[in-house]
Amino acid sequence: METVGIALLGVGTIGSAVLRMIREERERIAERTGLFLDVRWGLARHRERVVQAGLSERAATTSIEPILADPSVQVVVEVLGGEEPAAAYMKRALEAGKHVVTANKEALSKHFAELVAAAREHQRALLFEASVGAGIPLMVSLRQLLTTNRLHRIRGIVNGTTNFILTLMAEEGVPYQEALRQAQELGYAEPDPTADVEGYDAAYKLSILASLAAGRHIRPEVVERRGITTVTPDQILDARTRGGAMKLLAEAELADETWRLRVRPVFVPASDLLAHVRLNLNAIELTGDRVGTIVLYGPGAGPSPTASAVIADVLDAVRFGPALLPNLEPAT
Repeated sequence: METVGIALLGVGTIGSAVLRMIREERERIAERTGLFLDVRWGLARHRERVVQAGLSERAATTSIEPILADPSVQVVVEVLGGEEPAAAYMKRALEAGKHVVTANKEALSKHFAELVAAAREHQRALLFEASVGAGIPLMVSLRQLLTTNRLHRIRGIVNGTTNFILTLMAEEGVPYQEALRQAQELGYAEPDPTADVEGYDAAYKLSILASLAAGRHIRPEVVERRGITTVTPDQILDARTRGGAMKLLAEAELADETWRLRVRPVFVPASDLLAHVRLNLNAIELTGDRVGTIVLYGPGAGPSPTASAVIADVLDAVRFGPALLPNLEPAT
């Protein structure tokens, strides 16, 4: 039995869920994999938050330094969110010889090539299944597809918050602000919902997916982005009358060797599978030259699905190391 030392950067909703799931499942995981997961450190702005999450005072830190200096830490799990200090912490962890697992789409989409290069230089894993689609096995599917396919289209619903809001507006006639309030009460939307409703979150996720398909870093700034705040009740009603639905779609398409990335609310007819994706669920279409179009569907948000993906990545990081790193050139 091998013990895997883990440092958890962030003990908020997702970090606490990861810690809780490790405690509940570690015996079963050990039986199945021969790996015993042991969370050695928890990092937060205040040590009290780490203790409240269930770790000891000795395991609590407000600094990355003791984590980087601890040889018993094999995997750093980054669930801080936001660009910084998350991106800097991930790079330093890789340079210190730690595997890195992240659920952070913003930091990854903005620093993807840099982080992959650091992981490759130091022969460490960088895994990010939970960054797009939470519990949907999207990255593992992409890795498999890209071995034999050239992807030329990515299309889907990748933001559960906006899909929830649009579903309530369409099916129950709920006004936008009330639908947003309900999303916030259920924990689907942040107190400041800008990243979701203005399409930034979807743009970060699309950037990651398109970068993997292209084999080079496509930065989120190049995504043509429009959120759902411009969607009117008349548009919602018209879509429903026509048998379809308004959806915030993330689309990346390859034409003449150039990728075009767009996030925007559009009418989706009833004949399209994406029209029937409700509430906070996600669905992503991947189209390759050999396999055709496949659709991946499931919970795209939430603490439990995200924690499940994070822990699976921790196990893969230890078992496979840098073997799962994508080929990714810097942005041009």
